[in-house]
Amino acid sequence: MQMEKTREIVRLFERASAEHLAWLMRVHSALMFPGSPDMPACAPDAPLTLLGACACGEAEDLAALVRLRGAMHGQAQELLGKAARQGGVEPADYQAFMAAVDAYSREARRVENHFRRLLVETDPLTGVHNRQGMTRDLRREWTRSLRTGQPVCVALADLDHFKVVNDTWGHAAGDRVLCAAARFFQRRLRPYDTVYRYGGEEFLFILPNTDADTAAKVLDRLRRTLARVPVVAESGERIPVACSIGVAQMVPGRSVHEAVGAADRALYAAKNAGRNRVEVAESAEPVPSPEAIAARLHPIRGGGRH
Repeated sequence: MQMEKTREIVRLFERASAEHLAWLMRVHSALMFPGSPDMPACAPDAPLTLLGACACGEAEDLAALVRLRGAMHGQAQELLGKAARQGGVEPADYQAFMAAVDAYSREARRVENHFRRLLVETDPLTGVHNRQGMTRDLRREWTRSLRTGQPVCVALADLDHFKVVNDTWGHAAGDRVLCAAARFFQRRLRPYDTVYRYGGEEFLFILPNTDADTAAKVLDRLRRTLARVPVVAESGERIPVACSIGVAQMVPGRSVHEAVGAADRALYAAKNAGRNRVEVAESAEPVPSPEAIAARLHPIRGGGRH
């Protein structure tokens, strides 16, 4: 659902861009031929349509775009009025209008690029983030942690016995379970935590302002709640869902790749200890190379740790 909304917003931006260019051409035509009956009274309304299509957090950026549209529209009306009354415009007035056009255009490009990036960085099945921007986001949170002194944790969650779901109920049911788990994680974690589809049936969480002990308690509650909420297959059968989770706190001297590797080993420990549990990585344990971590990653459709 979220990905469809993002696609619709990108399509609206494409429409807004075409409408804006057509409107601007009419304005320049009216300036060249004052008194023309084809006076462009209003700027395009696509930014207002965009504003209505967005959630509250996204709408903040679009509200700024609408304000810039209003300023540009006001400059155009003033300029066209002077052209009609005086038969021409002063260079300073024209430059002020074009500055408003430039401000609107730059903000429109920035916000459109934001939504296009969201489209590229969203997993098409589950609607959560994919790994496209994961390393960038991990580094950003780690840098913020170093600057503020607030801890940050990374966690890997793996759905237990997921191969059994595919083998017993089919891949359509497996996809249903993945989507349900992704929605569950997004809704139950804090608004500023981030969920990524890491590969197959694995999800990665970034937990800012959270130390390892707190993360373990929060994620253990998450795990226990998930185990009590089965997914209903299209056939009406109830599919039990459980997960194992490995947690690692980022520490000075350890790269984000190493922190992910520590969470990965903690996840293996949770699997080996019986599954459906949370394990925390030892901060002093040896860390693998980024190449070794990359070799452990799983394809999007494949058996994970089960």
